[in-house]
Amino acid sequence: MASKPNKPFEILAIRYDGQNRNTAVFSINDTPGEWIDQYADTIIWHEFTVYGLPDAEDVLDQVYEGDFSAAVQIGAISGYHVPVSLIDNLSAEPYTVCDAENADLEAMYSVVQECEDIQDFINDIFYIHEIELTPEYQGFGYETILLLQLPAVIVKALRVFPDLLMYFPQPTQSDEPERDLEAEAILAHRLEYSTPMILKGDTGDNVSFFPPKHPVPEREANRFLGRRNPGDIVPIAYRDQNLYRLYRAAGFEDAGQTGWLYKRIHSIYTEDGLNS
Repeated sequence: MASKPNKPFEILAIRYDGQNRNTAVFSINDTPGEWIDQYADTIIWHEFTVYGLPDAEDVLDQVYEGDFSAAVQIGAISGYHVPVSLIDNLSAEPYTVCDAENADLEAMYSVVQECEDIQDFINDIFYIHEIELTPEYQGFGYETILLLQLPAVIVKALRVFPDLLMYFPQPTQSDEPERDLEAEAILAHRLEYSTPMILKGDTGDNVSFFPPKHPVPEREANRFLGRRNPGDIVPIAYRDQNLYRLYRAAGFEDAGQTGWLYKRIHSIYTEDGLNS
């Protein structure tokens, strides 16, 4: 029996040629899926451009064919897709993955864990970073329409169903004290040596590094690490009430007293309608 020829390639690459190009690279000897990174390959940043179309059939045809030359750019939408069920299936903790991504997502998932009304049965979260219209197209109600249509837009573009939308209206001011770089340097050192370590010295003897006598307070450690402290809220006086009214008009609710807003999506065919 003739022996099988040697494989010409040890490493393969599969490129997804859709709108979001992601390349999978693995060895033929890899265990299936072991090359998936629980952090880098789960949460994805997305950007959408919003256009207004002149009322002409030929322009609509051009847009369907990918030609936006006759369309008018009126705004943009950006945010993160957080696939909670996928992260769970990869044996990772959604909070840990969000924390590793950035401070915004860490704060978001901290709120999700804190609020009983929104923490159960979540598979996919879309965190709205920003919905922004150019000034000349604000005030026409487009913002509410975009918020109502956003779940369907996500289904159309990403082929995922977002059963939770999250948004954080930025406070108009903050009581956060100025960063004390000297204090943070001390705290960084204390965090680094927060647990006892035994090292081998040059002579072969054990050298011990013990943690400081006074532990670092959790709130200070969180602040240094850029994390939200449990129970943190945005004072009502610091809230942009126009933004809150806009999102509430599109069905968003307050996540407790935190200052965050959320909307559970049970169906993209909302009863709100676009004229509510």
